[in-house]
Amino acid sequence: MSRYRGHSLTDPCASESPMADHDSPSRQYVFQFPARPEYRFDNFIVSNGTSFAWTCARRMCSGEPVTYQSLYLSGPRGLGKTHLLMAIGNHLAESGFPARALYVHCRDLIESLKRGESGLPGNLGTPGSEINFLLLDDIDRITGNRPAQEALYRVYNQTLEQGGKMVFAGRTPADQLEKTESFLTSRFKWGMTAELLPMDDAATAQLIQKLAEDRGLDVPDKIITYLLNRIPRDFQSVKSAVTRINEESLRQKHKVTLPLVKTALGL
Repeated sequence: MSRYRGHSLTDPCASESPMADHDSPSRQYVFQFPARPEYRFDNFIVSNGTSFAWTCARRMCSGEPVTYQSLYLSGPRGLGKTHLLMAIGNHLAESGFPARALYVHCRDLIESLKRGESGLPGNLGTPGSEINFLLLDDIDRITGNRPAQEALYRVYNQTLEQGGKMVFAGRTPADQLEKTESFLTSRFKWGMTAELLPMDDAATAQLIQKLAEDRGLDVPDKIITYLLNRIPRDFQSVKSAVTRINEESLRQKHKVTLPLVKTALGL
């Protein structure tokens, strides 16, 4: 279990974006690629609940013909939505495709509008924009924000007219976004939609093993089985559990045992 294929091994921020589920008001999260090289397709842990989303994202930037120009990824935090967005941008840059990708956290889109800026990041929504692959994270932030919805509607149409592609990511499925105008949700549903679901046992076990290996920690299979029944299946929860077990192992100067794990996790 040495390969990690489905959830990010880095803490993108505190939320789900390299950044987002992670809020840091003082930071801007607008990236052109290559950027954040730790986000790749080959180190994403693919489980039954994420395989369709991974496949759609990979095909979107493969250079091969696809039947959709937009992709909407949804699912709880910590399942790898931001990882896939960044992996798309990095793959495009590394493959030499004639595409200029831009990652934008929805917070920055909204802040630009609040400041009255006429130009959105990357001149999005204008004929002069050179961006032809938009990656927009934390789309839930547009709910109840009519100006942001109208701006994004213009960006969507302009990108489509120019033959570009768009990938959106959020916690809520497109047809369940509250206080969001139908003129925008209908656009989201024009393209492909893919929901990321919590990891199954095999993927969670793989993640625990990989995180432990990265720390030089040996976690026996019986301990992994014990953890599978006691910790949540999102990345941040698994990472936190492994980190605490590692710290307790170092403190006690002892290999990982069930009593040590119970002490580390307060079980």
